[in-house]
Amino acid sequence: MKVNGEQVQRRAIIIGGGMAGKLIAAAISPYFHRIVILEKDKMPDDDKTVRAGVSQAHHIHALLHAGDHALERLFPGFQQDMINRGSIKIDSIKDLAWFHHGVWKLRFSSKDTTLLQTRPLLESYVEERVKQVPNISYTYGVKVRSYKLSSDTGKICGVEIQYENEIKTLDGDLVVDTSGAASFTKSWMEKQGSTVPEEKVEIGLCYATRQFTLPEPPKDFKIKLIYPEPPNQTLGGTLSMAEDGKYIATLIGYLNTLKPAEVNSEAGFIKHAGKLPLPDLQQELLKATSITETAIYQIPHIKWRRFDKVDLPEGLLVAGDSICRIDPVFGQGMSIAALEALAIREYFASSPKSSSLKKLQKKLAKIVAPVWSMVLCEDFRYEQVKGKRPFGLKFQQWYVKNLFLLSSTNESIYKDFIKVMNLVSPAGILFKPSTIKEVLKRK
Repeated sequence: MKVNGEQVQRRAIIIGGGMAGKLIAAAISPYFHRIVILEKDKMPDDDKTVRAGVSQAHHIHALLHAGDHALERLFPGFQQDMINRGSIKIDSIKDLAWFHHGVWKLRFSSKDTTLLQTRPLLESYVEERVKQVPNISYTYGVKVRSYKLSSDTGKICGVEIQYENEIKTLDGDLVVDTSGAASFTKSWMEKQGSTVPEEKVEIGLCYATRQFTLPEPPKDFKIKLIYPEPPNQTLGGTLSMAEDGKYIATLIGYLNTLKPAEVNSEAGFIKHAGKLPLPDLQQELLKATSITETAIYQIPHIKWRRFDKVDLPEGLLVAGDSICRIDPVFGQGMSIAALEALAIREYFASSPKSSSLKKLQKKLAKIVAPVWSMVLCEDFRYEQVKGKRPFGLKFQQWYVKNLFLLSSTNESIYKDFIKVMNLVSPAGILFKPSTIKEVLKRK
């Protein structure tokens, strides 16, 4: 098999069949003879079932604009296909009611759209598209135990797997770890004598999610976000439309202030919705009928493993949540994975077969870095959050909060903020002279 006259590499192995693994497999499919996705979970019963290893899958999934655009590039027709399957298309500004830092953000018609849906609907579609690629195979119930090193070159040349109680090895020219926060790559590297630097921030975050039906759709929004205002408020929540007439309600609590036992019941869930900064969600839920139990997702810490700062063996690449588990409140994880997939595709499209993967690993870190900075700016508004505070944090927090407040009155600034938040523009556009002038006027 040849691409642009060059022989493609033989086999790529993707560890982890979640969104990052699927997207990367699709991205590199033109450049490998065969791609094998190895997923430890069992195959879901249907496209409405959440895999056991995706505990965060119960809440609403709305791709950021960058992620939405990336999936359209990877799977042409993605957006319309998802709408046909039930995803809710929304105007990202007009249809979003967002209470943030004590103010409602502006709402007006825009050309920016996104889709609201459950994770199973989104992931089952992506998996379906991936399985249509003839040189990609997807195997459930496979546990990857270790990497296989070439004795003469020290290059990663495959993996050791356990499948149906049998231990065997699988050879590969490239191994991509997208197994998530439970990835064994860091510990494996340390057994080889290499220390992988790690940035870890303790946030004590808890999600609680239930699905509801409403007697009639809300008239003034398709998704409503009520965020806590640090440092005194720790509880927030969302209510969003999803496919099949469902509404997904999620309560979030920082610093371990949302106790799973207190929101397990429907009554407890609705009672805690009344503790949010505004009563809006509780008022809607009092009219609603719950159709699921409460699903709990706890994130005691966020973590960025700096694989870009160590010499990984050639043949190994780390991506997705295996690099960085971000604060999910900001909804950036899947979009980061999609941007990484495009970066990986670009690398294999333009680089010689013998090119080192080290540059690519650093490029993935550059995708993560600005998002990590944005998240830390917000999470460290709570003094009790533990972790290394970046230089200039106080100024960054002051400036960004003024942008948040200006987003309630200044359409131009809010548009720029939306672009940065959706990862389609660099943060530098928030420092235009006109924006700085408006911020300084607020002093």
